[in-house]
Amino acid sequence: MASTEVTLMQRLTAAVPEPERRVALTFADGFSGRVDFNPLIARGGVYAPLAEAAFFSQLRIGEGGRTLEWPDKLNFCADALRMQAEGTDLDA
Repeated sequence: MASTEVTLMQRLTAAVPEPERRVALTFADGFSGRVDFNPLIARGGVYAPLAEAAFFSQLRIGEGGRTLEWPDKLNFCADALRMQAEGTDLDA
């Protein structure tokens, strides 16, 4: 039986901003996927700066590959990004 569980402690090795506020991600185990940040941007608040192309393009991988980061301490855990890239519903 195939497991749908995601191994925690994921590490990012590459993150490339793409058009339409998406990011192409590569993880240490070789998995690659994309995450669409538009649903978060639509919430506004702390996510609002991601709507600006200049800000969005400033993404970087945090120390140890454990986070995806932007200025102003806006960051996302690699584990949550992996689940999102694999299509796991984070709101469930």
